[in-house]
Amino acid sequence: MKPIQILRSHQRAQKAVQKKQTQFVLTLISLVAVLAVAFIFLDPVNAFASTKVFFGASSLAILVPMMTIGDVDDLADKHTTGDSIYTEVYLIDVDEQIDKTQAFPLPNASREVGTLPMLGGQYMKRWAAHTFPTFVGTGEKGDITITGKNTFVIIMAGLRDQLANFAEDHLGKKFIILYREVGSTTYKVLGNLDRPILFQSYEAKQDKDGRYMTFTFERSTATLPFTYSGSLVTQAAASHTAGATSLAISSGQDNYSIPNGAADTYAIAAISGLAAADKGRIITLTGLGTNYSATIADNTVFILEDGATWTAKSGSRIQFRVLDSTTLVEVQGSRIQTA
Repeated sequence: MKPIQILRSHQRAQKAVQKKQTQFVLTLISLVAVLAVAFIFLDPVNAFASTKVFFGASSLAILVPMMTIGDVDDLADKHTTGDSIYTEVYLIDVDEQIDKTQAFPLPNASREVGTLPMLGGQYMKRWAAHTFPTFVGTGEKGDITITGKNTFVIIMAGLRDQLANFAEDHLGKKFIILYREVGSTTYKVLGNLDRPILFQSYEAKQDKDGRYMTFTFERSTATLPFTYSGSLVTQAAASHTAGATSLAISSGQDNYSIPNGAADTYAIAAISGLAAADKGRIITLTGLGTNYSATIADNTVFILEDGATWTAKSGSRIQFRVLDSTTLVEVQGSRIQTA
């Protein structure tokens, strides 16, 4: 055989080997891709781990704050399983949403806690749990001290982006929790600024029995839940008109800021906008005053504890329970007076 023929024969052999190698690599990549996609559907808890094989971890490092996660509604039983005992839960992130410069409300003698001081622009977001939450409170007397633990568990229907974002970005963070069963008018509160409740663990599940996520919160304390007597801060506070002597209360708005007077101090002595159906509403007033602060004195409209006048200085706060369409009664222990 001539040298040129030998060379061409060798080149054809090399190309054949390279073609087989390329086919093998492409087959291997396709197999890995199929397995990764299958893993995403079969194990959604670790779905992001599968995508990291192709896209890397940096593309997933997106933190989603509570305000962005927003309200999370319930789903019908056709999307999950079990008997639906619809329950409202508010998860308030202590670090993201609580104004730590304001005095945190302490429970009064009736085990009631007043309105939580939210940072400007931060509101409570409602979660609709699919079943009534599980609460377990334990306490034990040791040789020297008392120990205890609160455990709070909620089940949210479906495997949704909002829930996945919350699970990934807030695990280990500190919360205050408000919860009530729909049909009840009473909210319970777990956690405070000094001893919040921690987001301890989550479980995402999708199988023949259902599709849902379980969130578990825990804190070390022997204290049981208190009753939340404050307002639900679900929107920005309405601003009272500076200098106006009558507080105008509107439907669906329970929070009002009391500004500094335009040229002098002023006394708020009347109210408007209430009806008989508003009985029991909690109205929260937050002072913004400096040199011309408003005042509220004890009279036939505002019933104040021990008859003591409240001054709407910046940082001050007070709550009133609607007795009837013409009367507001101070909620015991809700007053914060900075001056």
